[in-house]
Amino acid sequence: MRAHEWGASVRYSTILALVAFAMVAAWTLLELDSPRTTSGEISSGGSSGVSWGSCPDDYFVLNPPESFDRSRVDCATIDVPAVYGRDSGLPDFRLAMMRVRATGDAKKLGTLFVNPGGPGGSGIEEIQYQPFPRALYDSYDIVGFDPRGVLHSQPVSGEPIRCSDELDFTSYWTLELSPENEAQIEEFKRFQREYQSDCERRNPAWWTLGTRNVVRDLELMREQVTGEADLNFLGSSYGTTIAAEYIKAFPDRIGHIVLDSPTGNSPETAASMVAQARSINEHLLRLVDGYADARGLTRAAVVRLLLQIREWGDNDQLRGFAGLEPFRDGSHARLSNEYMFHHGLFALTYRDTAQAQPSFNQAIDELLAYKWNGFFEQLALGMDGYDTELMILSYQDREPYDPHGYTRDNSFEIREMVNGIDRDLRVTRTQAQQAALDRKVKAAAPLLWSLTQDPSNFTYYDDHGGNQWSWAAFGDPDIPDPPNRTPPRTNLSGEPVLVIGSRDESTTPYQYAVRTAQDLKSMLITWDGDEHAPLAGFQHACLNEIFVAYLIEDRLPDEPVTCTDTSPSPGTNHDRILAIVADAHSGKYFSNDFQDSYPSGAEVAIVRAAIRSSRGYPTITDALIACRLSHMLSHWSFTYLMTHLNSGEEVALRASVACDDY
Repeated sequence: MRAHEWGASVRYSTILALVAFAMVAAWTLLELDSPRTTSGEISSGGSSGVSWGSCPDDYFVLNPPESFDRSRVDCATIDVPAVYGRDSGLPDFRLAMMRVRATGDAKKLGTLFVNPGGPGGSGIEEIQYQPFPRALYDSYDIVGFDPRGVLHSQPVSGEPIRCSDELDFTSYWTLELSPENEAQIEEFKRFQREYQSDCERRNPAWWTLGTRNVVRDLELMREQVTGEADLNFLGSSYGTTIAAEYIKAFPDRIGHIVLDSPTGNSPETAASMVAQARSINEHLLRLVDGYADARGLTRAAVVRLLLQIREWGDNDQLRGFAGLEPFRDGSHARLSNEYMFHHGLFALTYRDTAQAQPSFNQAIDELLAYKWNGFFEQLALGMDGYDTELMILSYQDREPYDPHGYTRDNSFEIREMVNGIDRDLRVTRTQAQQAALDRKVKAAAPLLWSLTQDPSNFTYYDDHGGNQWSWAAFGDPDIPDPPNRTPPRTNLSGEPVLVIGSRDESTTPYQYAVRTAQDLKSMLITWDGDEHAPLAGFQHACLNEIFVAYLIEDRLPDEPVTCTDTSPSPGTNHDRILAIVADAHSGKYFSNDFQDSYPSGAEVAIVRAAIRSSRGYPTITDALIACRLSHMLSHWSFTYLMTHLNSGEEVALRASVACDDY
């Protein structure tokens, strides 16, 4: 379940809870309770080295980019104690790692560990999806690991860390997530108590998942995998929390450390929550303005359209593919809601506006024309760990509807548990303080406020609000209380690290990167955009060059650098574009087997870049056609196609709208 302001283990709906969602991944861990440990002290007693072998089939993702060479992949596990330094009575965790071995085309320089963030993100999946620069593949073994509790890293005995799938999925559809009266609040609180009690019972080791244990696990992995070599590490978002805490705990083991969109470690205050809400609101308004420009409307008119869509959701008028109940008109569509709309909008703010704009435009068009909320359902559910591709394909195939026939990972509960034990996230404001904060947030972020609050403006005060896992820790004498102080980050290694931040992003605001670079006495590289984790994905030449120079040549710029997007010339990738066009003309992208036939992410990226740099050039006409088809069939924006398969002509016509902004 997702969080409200009054219960952060349940769904996010109110604006303050959504702002808290954005901020909790920004908490860095506090000082360790015990003195700094050495690698010898945290060793679990195993012999040095790990045994690499073939990977289980379920480790592999579907449709990785061409850059992922499965023939060079192997896997290993190591066991770590649930609690370091004492016998907790809990089973050890078995940590899973996947390695892409260096190609040998250049001298191997070392091993690069990777964490994508979260908390709850899988490093094993990350190294399959990311097209690392060729120089990295040549010179480094790349190791992705799942932190304790995440996906493939689970207790050696007993059940994996996981809350109830049924309760989680049900809460999207059966609870009123923007309540308008006391009865709805009471039902919500009853459901919250049931969920929390059930989840605590299932997961007695939940409190051992905190970042300080993850940092000790990482040191043990470094020791077992590389021996005496220093740590090379790429962390994005929450992965930068792991990086910063490792630098503090093990300053004598620092090699090349990259922090991509650093989290913050300042205490949550009313001012910081207002600033975060304002940042999210501004990001949404950039999308609003882009739609207004593309459709010849004013900002005010588009805002009214968004609020109209929200009202449709509140009044059971939105269609989707995932809901528990069929839509009332007897069609194959399922009933969607306003939560899916605004939570999907929030998920979209993690993306660069320029990249997200065409999909946003298309999705709003579909909502206005058909009240089809599938795109935002896909974003919302995907953000919370659901395999939406399988859900959509099942919907497309018109299989008998099974509300339990879905697949999700455990990333949501991991995020809540880790955040709740890393820091005291209980909400203990008085009713007067809460009301004052509400007024400030409403004034700073009026669009976000209107999208997340019920039109009745019903408000509710709870003296047991915030992250319920923090409350659980304080209520159990056998679990350490989460700390409430935030000492500054330090770097006593004498080694500079690489810090990258996006100037206009709302997920981890730019000031976090500025402060982190200062605290770690390191170079700040600024991405001139609003993309979260702009290095991850490796789509920006300027950032790639700095990253490669740091890892390969041990070289950083002499002064801070601001990177901007530079598009390739019209001739760049010309042959590849023509091949994609030929595939489009041949009908490849209209195959019934969408799993194998829609263009890869690399193909989409190539064509989009060409369109951006070549608008209006006659020689690019066929590439524009390919772009339109590619965009419609890309992994995360083809929900319209799933329900409108009447003809190739209709697909091409609808796809034209998707690329109007290229």
